[in-house]
Amino acid sequence: MNQLKKFRLSLGETQRESAEKLGISISKYQKAEQGIQGVSDKLKVKMANHFKTTVEILFFENYITYSDNKNESVSTS
Repeated sequence: MNQLKKFRLSLGETQRESAEKLGISISKYQKAEQGIQGVSDKLKVKMANHFKTTVEILFFENYITYSDNKNESVSTS
């Protein structure tokens, strides 16, 4: 289950309700939730605000890779 679905269910909303509150079509919402279609940065922010979380948690939490973590721990001093 992806993050969009988890957050939507935590609010007790249907896909239609979330789509309506976000001002997008249910089709667009369904495609975003299924990962079939990407969403604009503006919509990512709107979704994160609606679900009371951050863009990072909503869209990128599962995409942190070993190399990303390794690069963060490199000292720049």
